[in-house]
Amino acid sequence: MSRPLPISCAWPLAVLGLALAGAAFAREPDPAALERAVPCCTTLAGLPFRPLPADRVELIAIGAESPVFDFHSGRSYVVALELPPIELPYIVQVRSYALGDVVQRSRVFYPAALLLDARHEVLARREPENLPVVKTTYGDATRENRRGLPLRLEWDILVDEPDTRYLVLHTTAQALAGRSSTTTRQAIPIILPGVVTAVPGRKQGVDVAHSPDGRLAVQVLR
Repeated sequence: MSRPLPISCAWPLAVLGLALAGAAFAREPDPAALERAVPCCTTLAGLPFRPLPADRVELIAIGAESPVFDFHSGRSYVVALELPPIELPYIVQVRSYALGDVVQRSRVFYPAALLLDARHEVLARREPENLPVVKTTYGDATRENRRGLPLRLEWDILVDEPDTRYLVLHTTAQALAGRSSTTTRQAIPIILPGVVTAVPGRKQGVDVAHSPDGRLAVQVLR
């Protein structure tokens, strides 16, 4: 009769079993990559703006392939959006998804924003405080996070100034030093003949690290 594997052996196998079942893995970022990057431009007008559709969700990967800009609040990868010409007021909702293989080792892009006029002058600076990481559905994670973790930050940006034409999303040095809280359940590994799996245990608090990279879903709400 075979003896059950000790927990120290079973836990890596349980994680492997979940990965083979379809969990999405995100490559760990190079901490120095942002500092080594060459800024795309010295003025906001030089950013490569892309139109934000008014009628569908825009999925955006922000990271090493994104433009880099030196803000007063620190260097950051950037998403530069041209806002749709629709009736005011409206909300731009930013959903920033957690990256990583498991919640305990996940990371999330913590956004800040600039609202610009037609001349690319700053009308408003927005920095949300204490956004928690919230759970979402596996359907949302499949559509918007490449089958990754069903965890995200949600931030609603009000657009109500008639002169607003552009939205610039970035992060800050202060945000990168912080974390956002969430809860998860400990995974209890189960090893059976021909089966490697895990079942949820008790709840535990987790602090999700803020990251310079991430996956965003940006949507206009009216």
